[in-house]
Amino acid sequence: MDVLVFIFAVLFVTQTMIFYALLRKASAHRGMTSNPSSYDAITNELAKIKETLIRIENRLNAPNDASSVLEKVVEEDFNQTCYRVLELLKTEGPSSSSELSIKLSRSREHISRILKNLYMKGLVTRTGKPFKYRITDKGLSFLENAA
Repeated sequence: MDVLVFIFAVLFVTQTMIFYALLRKASAHRGMTSNPSSYDAITNELAKIKETLIRIENRLNAPNDASSVLEKVVEEDFNQTCYRVLELLKTEGPSSSSELSIKLSRSREHISRILKNLYMKGLVTRTGKPFKYRITDKGLSFLENAA
């Protein structure tokens, strides 16, 4: 329990520092009030940060079986494209790197590197030549906990 309190305290301090830095950046920018798009951009960025912190908090409160999956997968290795690849494999079924690259408007090489990373972590399986990738139960569990 003490570890969770510490983690939440660190998250709160981090959130406060980010908000403070964005506020300083906004106040340093002259004419911010006359340019509503700057204000909107900062507000949108703050909303994204808040959503990320809420997702982290939800992951910390997840049951132990799901958290064991998250412990094995280093979150820094994942970006938005990784999540989108997993989502596509979940919704559309087995796909090749070429098919995914077209759907995601990314190079085939980029998607292939992501798929190799997901395969090494056990989140997808691959069969055939060219490889057809399919999401695993571990990948589904990871997606459910990341949402």
